[in-house]
Amino acid sequence: MTEEQQLVDFVLEETTMPLDRWAVAATLESGGVRDVDARETFGRRDIFDLADEVYALCLAAGPRSAREADAETAPRREFVVRYLRGGFFFLQLALQLGSLAVLGYGQWASLDFSGRQASIVGIALVSSFLLTGPAGQAIGYLGPYFAEPGKHLLSARSAAVGVLFGLVTLLAGALVLSGLNVAFGGYDNRSLGTGLVYFALAGCVSLTGALLYMLKQFTAMALATVIGIAAVGFVLGNTTLGIYGAHWTGLGVSIAIEGIWAAVVLQRRLGRMSAEARTAIAPTRSHLARLVAPYALYGLGYFALLFVDRLAAWSAGAHELPFQFRASYEVGLDWALISVVPGLAMLEVTIYAFSRRLGTLGERFEATAAAEHNAELVRFYRRHLSYVALLLVVGAATTFGALLAASHFHWTRVSELFTAPTTLHVYLLGLAGYVLLVCALYNGLFLFSVGRPWLVLRALGPAIAVAVVLAFALSRLVVYWAAVGGLVAGAAVFALLSAYSARRILRSVDYHYFAAY
Repeated sequence: MTEEQQLVDFVLEETTMPLDRWAVAATLESGGVRDVDARETFGRRDIFDLADEVYALCLAAGPRSAREADAETAPRREFVVRYLRGGFFFLQLALQLGSLAVLGYGQWASLDFSGRQASIVGIALVSSFLLTGPAGQAIGYLGPYFAEPGKHLLSARSAAVGVLFGLVTLLAGALVLSGLNVAFGGYDNRSLGTGLVYFALAGCVSLTGALLYMLKQFTAMALATVIGIAAVGFVLGNTTLGIYGAHWTGLGVSIAIEGIWAAVVLQRRLGRMSAEARTAIAPTRSHLARLVAPYALYGLGYFALLFVDRLAAWSAGAHELPFQFRASYEVGLDWALISVVPGLAMLEVTIYAFSRRLGTLGERFEATAAAEHNAELVRFYRRHLSYVALLLVVGAATTFGALLAASHFHWTRVSELFTAPTTLHVYLLGLAGYVLLVCALYNGLFLFSVGRPWLVLRALGPAIAVAVVLAFALSRLVVYWAAVGGLVAGAAVFALLSAYSARRILRSVDYHYFAAY
């Protein structure tokens, strides 16, 4: 096999069938091919000249090969990699929960926290994730938008602007929270200061994590979490700083690792850029704002829907603080989230398979067979939805069975928490809410993939409104833990409205996919 053919195989393996020479050049760069390699190894002027040759060979080879099979028939290794990537976020959650259960502490939690301490830290984290959601989505969209055609300089600049936007949002949020506390009270200065430090550090972790996720540096994210937890343990065991100092040190260590790692990766990619790509001009600010606006709003709306029931439950009743953390409620939601991870991980496989299917079906169907082309994609949507549903059932049954079995071992914390009626009620209702939310996210992926993000927001807006009204009403009129009903209702609205839009788009996906590009 010639060296050129090896490049062709690599590009087809990574992209199925590249859209143009820019996609080929970006893929070659991701594999370590540089301008100097194009000249010295392949006798071409630069990487774009080489990309023209490789692109022509890719077109000649055609897309129909074993590499192009759908995710359900793809090689087992590819499926496993995609599936694990889809469930990657659970690894960090598992590390935090596992550390808390085994060691008694995580990067921002501790079994020794009093109710007051847990309440201060809990509301700080929720506020932080809510406010950094827009910046995280902006980074996740704009970074690849420029990186895929090889414009890594613009990708790095957009990522830096995204981080700056997130930091400004955090600063503005801190000022607003401080002003509200001055106006209405609720927290003494010491408690407010403690909460704001957690708020700032958790927000920075979220932003640096978004950078690594954009760069697909998943190992670095896990490593930063592990080292951060280890730093917490070291401070607790070897200093007198206490749990706050330990947490802040651990979060600071994770921020430093993620930030440095992201900077190194970006610098390496900048070093592989061609002279042509370096001269690329960024779109106008107004154009970029229009591009990123729906994704930023989605980040805000998603976390609002995810946290509104907690805010309602924590603020119900009379307490010394405006928001009182309730462990039995949080544990129920945490286990419900764990239950849906198997189905949630499948979304990465589905959207990858959908992208491949769009390319292969375009070759199989003539322009006059648009109806048959779209019907095939509707069947794909239904088939993969059944896969997700099956995995959701398996995940729920497995988690519930494991918890039920563990509850019989009275020396475990599971026995104490999972057998509490409140936790069990919240778990079952939260499970229903998260299952519906996964279905909504499934629909949203199809809408995002054909360039219709505003349709996702049209479904998300009413869902948030329903969740807010019901969560606060139920927590006040029934019992505090009934706030989880707001999550269930909001997720149901999101799932139904997004399903309607997704199915409508898929029935004419040929037009919408063309219009998106």
